[in-house]
Amino acid sequence: MSIASLFKQTAIKLPDKVAIEFEEQRVTFKEVDLNANKAANAFQSIGIVKGDRVAQFMPNSLELVYSLLGNFKNGSIVVPMNINFKEQEIHHILHDSGAKAIITDIERLPIVKNILSKLPDLKHIILVDGSESGYNFNELTKNASDKEPNVVIKDEDYSIIFYTSGTTGKPKGAALNQINVTSNVKALAQAWKWAEDDVFLLTLPLYHIHGIGVALCGSLYVGNFTILRKKFVAEEVLETIQKRKVTLFMGVPTMYFKLLEIEGLEKFDLSSMRLFVSGSAPLSRELFYKLKKAFGYEILERAGMSETMMNFSNPYDGDRIPGSVGLCLPGVKVRIADKNFNDVPVNAEGEILIKGTNVFNGYWNKPAYNKQVFKDGWFVTGDVGKIDEKGYVYIIGRSKDVIKSGGINIYPREIEDVIESMPQVMECAVVGVPDKEFGESVKAYVVLNPGSKLADDEVIAYCKEKLASFKKPKFVDFIDSLPKNTMGKILKEELRKMHKGK
Repeated sequence: MSIASLFKQTAIKLPDKVAIEFEEQRVTFKEVDLNANKAANAFQSIGIVKGDRVAQFMPNSLELVYSLLGNFKNGSIVVPMNINFKEQEIHHILHDSGAKAIITDIERLPIVKNILSKLPDLKHIILVDGSESGYNFNELTKNASDKEPNVVIKDEDYSIIFYTSGTTGKPKGAALNQINVTSNVKALAQAWKWAEDDVFLLTLPLYHIHGIGVALCGSLYVGNFTILRKKFVAEEVLETIQKRKVTLFMGVPTMYFKLLEIEGLEKFDLSSMRLFVSGSAPLSRELFYKLKKAFGYEILERAGMSETMMNFSNPYDGDRIPGSVGLCLPGVKVRIADKNFNDVPVNAEGEILIKGTNVFNGYWNKPAYNKQVFKDGWFVTGDVGKIDEKGYVYIIGRSKDVIKSGGINIYPREIEDVIESMPQVMECAVVGVPDKEFGESVKAYVVLNPGSKLADDEVIAYCKEKLASFKKPKFVDFIDSLPKNTMGKILKEELRKMHKGK
């Protein structure tokens, strides 16, 4: 079943129920569906057809939702782009994807114009808040037909290309087909008991797999009421939960850190909440327990990738283990393998391999590279992890982040967990840095809690007490904040460069 057909079922079942509230606007599921039809037919009228790539480069809005669903309905392929990207970053994505159109706003139009001459495939610029260049989205769709577009879409047809975070090298386009998305959305709804009566506060950006693939697609499938915000504002989140009796919220660890920083946190009534979900970056054990103490809820951590949608989730009913990303979601299979792709024993560390209907077929325009990332039908994720006796999965880090010191593999996550358990520490990141004798040495970058003091030898001594001596950091730097992308992933390559600069 196509993504559009999945959402159509909800619109037929709940036509008059309010689907989304954005700022002062409230739209029903039927209105969302009809506006999506208009967008699909409008795109068709200017030559955007099945298989064409359409980039989205704008903040959260109803226009973004309609255009996204319009793409799904007419078979064109969505290419979401981070709204903070600059010329070089969007040029790579637009050029690599061969995007035929871009939907953006006045604020970002100059960035697009500056690289337009280098993009021969880009035929249309569609603005959501003006008409200075090309088409205006609202004008384009106003007179378009609201009838269902006559396009046959198959399970294997591409739906969306998520460009990877690009923490090292240039981002690659993970091309997801229809069944990748629909199967995963159904699995998440089942795993989290996501239902029509949920009141969902959505503050994630709709350019990332977490915001689009999990949050928006999930809500349009289950038929809940969604309060969509343009961006995340910590105090407003707590105020909205209290005032609107919100039951479901999804965030990244950075968001949860900011919620904990709010003065007078205890004054907010969060009793309506059913589920807090965290993903897109590791949730430390320390943050898990801090949130449990402050909110009275155990955060449910899950994990996925642009290439696979979501793979694992701690259970809704059952033990939510801090430090673990939980169990396989329905339809997902996992293996932990050694360098020869042989399975390793329970609790042994190795490469995480994934198989399932959620897994993509490969990166856009990367046929040679795609042969390397699949082994006998299993996707080689590049993550290092282990599985315990109960089937819980632990992600230790990226294989490229493993520190090789004196011929021994050292996994940064293990050291980070220890350092973050120190009461003075807010968060930290551990990387390998060049060492003439051992090949690499362990270096920790540490962010302290406000008003706290700590010396590097104290951190080293603490690690030596808790870990084998060869794992303790050789260097410790205290910094104000860790470099992160917009979804809270730590940019370890930036930290390595910081050491190189010394």
